[in-house]
Amino acid sequence: MNLPNKFSILVWACNLTLVILAIIIVASGYYYTLVPGLVGLDTNFEGATKYSTRISQNFLSDYYNFERVIDTEKGIDTEGYYFASLRNLYKVPISDSVMVDVSKINSELSSSEIKLMGLQVKNLTVSKSAGKLPVRLIAPAIPLSRNEYKSMAQLNVVSFILLGVYTFAFVWFLRKFVSGLRKPDFFNRANSRYLYITASLVTIAPFLMWGWISWVRPDLHSEFLIENAEAVNASSSLPAALLIFGVILLAIAWCFDQGVKLQKEQELTI
Repeated sequence: MNLPNKFSILVWACNLTLVILAIIIVASGYYYTLVPGLVGLDTNFEGATKYSTRISQNFLSDYYNFERVIDTEKGIDTEGYYFASLRNLYKVPISDSVMVDVSKINSELSSSEIKLMGLQVKNLTVSKSAGKLPVRLIAPAIPLSRNEYKSMAQLNVVSFILLGVYTFAFVWFLRKFVSGLRKPDFFNRANSRYLYITASLVTIAPFLMWGWISWVRPDLHSEFLIENAEAVNASSSLPAALLIFGVILLAIAWCFDQGVKLQKEQELTI
């Protein structure tokens, strides 16, 4: 396989990624119009004697949960709105841990069967009780009012859409650069510009992530002191990795641009 064909494969991979991202962005925009996290909330429950539902929305590691329970026999008719996040985990001691029942799977007796063309999936799981295990890590659920829940859930979806748009822009300019490499005269100003833009988008991303965490994302857990629990450092190494990768790309873009300038000078000299 020659070099141009390899670049063509990369271009088609970028095209496929752009299509997937476009579908995700459009679907997220449509979901936003349906009042995120509250789909089906306005259902008429008149005459219902027993009902239980739990709706969860999860974007960017933040969870927005809505629960509605009706049991006329016990006189229960409640609804609750909660916020929890994987970014706010706490470690609790064994003495305060919640104990959950667990079962151990027997891998020798269990089996699974999957037929791709027939879309047939069969799973047989054999297990036996293994007692109880403690839950050491918890994500406390912060209660919210209906209006707080709605506005925060919508902001969560908007943040996800903006992330999709940003990623779409990155892949778009990456595709333009890779597509330009298929040309015989790939050392040109256009390709240099596309590479600079791609590198800049990667370099700026960590600062945008920091700004989102510091100013946009709600930090409700800071208002509470979790007793007998130790906060877990859930910081990600992704921003640092993106910053390093972005700086390396900027250096490559600068070298590429210098190559373009040298080529132009040689052409003028000749």
